[in-house]
Amino acid sequence: MSPALSLADRLRRTERFISFIRLGVVSFNTVMYLTLSPTREHNALAMAIIVIAGLYALVTVFWNPEQLSPSVVPVVNMVLDNVLIAIWLYATGGYDSPFFMLFYAEAAATVGRFGWKFGTAAAAGSGLLYLTVVLVDGGGPPYQVISRFAYIFFIVAFVAYVVEAARHVELAAMAAEATTETYEELGRLKAAFVSTISHELRTPLTTIRGATTTLLKNEDRFDTEQVRTLLEMVERQSAHLGRMIQDVIDIATLEQGEIDLLFDWCNLEELLKEELKRVGETIPQEIRFSATGGIDEIKCDKALVSRAFRNLLDNASKFSSPKDPIDIELTQVGEQVCVDFVDRGIGIGPNEQERIFDRFYQIDSSLTRKAQGSGIGLNIARELVRLHRGDIRVTSAEGDGSRFRVVLPKDPDVVPAKVLQLSGSPEPLIDRARAR
Repeated sequence: MSPALSLADRLRRTERFISFIRLGVVSFNTVMYLTLSPTREHNALAMAIIVIAGLYALVTVFWNPEQLSPSVVPVVNMVLDNVLIAIWLYATGGYDSPFFMLFYAEAAATVGRFGWKFGTAAAAGSGLLYLTVVLVDGGGPPYQVISRFAYIFFIVAFVAYVVEAARHVELAAMAAEATTETYEELGRLKAAFVSTISHELRTPLTTIRGATTTLLKNEDRFDTEQVRTLLEMVERQSAHLGRMIQDVIDIATLEQGEIDLLFDWCNLEELLKEELKRVGETIPQEIRFSATGGIDEIKCDKALVSRAFRNLLDNASKFSSPKDPIDIELTQVGEQVCVDFVDRGIGIGPNEQERIFDRFYQIDSSLTRKAQGSGIGLNIARELVRLHRGDIRVTSAEGDGSRFRVVLPKDPDVVPAKVLQLSGSPEPLIDRARAR
């Protein structure tokens, strides 16, 4: 199925189609009037309209100005069509003109262009123009006048029903196609994730098994320092394995919506210092922490916020040189607290900066991915922060490091109306909560 057309493209395509119909109708009416019409009371006016309508129809066929708004041309054409039809009716028989059906066609075309609301307005305008023709022509039989006026609205209602039914069918088909593509893409990404996570789990397990086997076979020959080196290797790989398993557990929990937030007032500066003390030894980079001004306590689930911070710190470490420091900056802006994780790593291109938060995206990312990891840490971090009605944004440049900013409201139950705008991001922070 071809992709859905924009409203502008649809209007242009419809107007192009109508312009050919208009030329055919004008040609037909001209031939009918010149050969079969018994009315010659306003012959001069009729001949003038034939010339004007013919030129007008040719112009609409061969000239469709791109510089004008796509909705302007159809509206102008609709008004001119109705005015010309009204004059033509007066010149070819008044209320008894055989060309009255053109009002039906114009009203139906307006429904196709703009929908039933605009079509109803066009039908009302056509009806008023018809009544004007009847009055100028000296009146007419009430039954004929009223029935024709009502027929315009009947035609509009019928065409609107058909157009709306066709539109619903098209939307349903598009939704089904999008759903199928989404499931296929999700299945592909999950398959890639399973393949990657299997490989990544095998790596630390192989290292742990190799170290323990070496210890068992050479227990009597290794000195204390050698034993300690192997045990530290086992500890690092075990911690890495535990993080990946926790990632998988978090993804499953988030997908099922089974997270219960345990809110409590928390000193974020102390929480960050505790987290840095816990993970500091496993990260080779120097971590520099700073807090600007007095930071109010926030209401949050300490464990989940710590988990989000840990993932962001782990991400900054994986893509940075061991020689480059990582800065963590804590600030407060109004009723929101910001935590910035600043690295000097490989950076992220502008086209990647939103997609890196997509689940499984990093597996197929073009970023150089030398470090181990499940590739879902950033997605988990953002989801955990959004459960607190906060958000994460990134500003970065390739080769120049990245800044990940976490914004948390002091109280998720009282989110300020004015949300914080991040530097370089025109979008406001997303305001949502999904906790039970």
